[in-house]
Amino acid sequence: MPRSIALLTDFGSKDPYVGQMKAVLAAHAKTQFILDICHEIEPFNVIQAGFYLAASYPYFPEGTIFVAVVDPGVGAPRRVVLAERSNRIFLAPDNGLLSMVLDGAASLKIWDLSRAAADLQSSDTFHGRDIFAPLAALLAAGQRPQEMGREITASSLKIQPWKSPRIQGDVVEADVLHIDRFGNCILNLRTAEWLDRLSRWKEPEMSIVDNFPLKLTTAYAELAEQDIGLLAGSQGFLELAMNRRSAADNLGLRIGSALALRDAAA
Repeated sequence: MPRSIALLTDFGSKDPYVGQMKAVLAAHAKTQFILDICHEIEPFNVIQAGFYLAASYPYFPEGTIFVAVVDPGVGAPRRVVLAERSNRIFLAPDNGLLSMVLDGAASLKIWDLSRAAADLQSSDTFHGRDIFAPLAALLAAGQRPQEMGREITASSLKIQPWKSPRIQGDVVEADVLHIDRFGNCILNLRTAEWLDRLSRWKEPEMSIVDNFPLKLTTAYAELAEQDIGLLAGSQGFLELAMNRRSAADNLGLRIGSALALRDAAA
């Protein structure tokens, strides 16, 4: 059965970079489905890319090969790594992009493909086309990871602190992973883990460190004009939102911003 290859980059759509990656894949993996997650990641924004990948991969079929290239260190010493989780393959630079995908995995295998990458003819500035696409094509054609590199431990990978929140006493320190076009701020609080936990706080009102009140809600429309809500978004994470206004603008937040939540009654 043909495998899907899913692409995630910060290359944008104005330049020929994505088209050239797809051309390499089409030439060497002719029977595969080439799908796009997104190519509008903010340039060099590994945090946003990590969130996009973690939020998106469960919707792709088993066997999908994910090629995630947001690579500020391109041309500098950093490993090319492959991870297997949930019967899917993730190919990325070892810069922390896979931090959220690997978090909490019960079964995980990881390979260093740097030697195979070094055998490919490539430019120093476009490894997406010259290294990651050819490696993905080999995998799609049936080559196994153990034939391409050496197995390594998850602990040897670069893992970013924003993969999960920190708990300091009665304060939950969270990070903004993404701000969507509506100004909603997606936090690194996974809904399955944190919604019920925060719902048990003494008051349905929470506050950021500067005492800006938040309301726990289930829908944007339930919020009054000035309210900032904390709710379960569609991507499997909690988010800060307003009703037809930008929470990011009102709170002065951006991707990578850290904030703290605490029970207003504590």
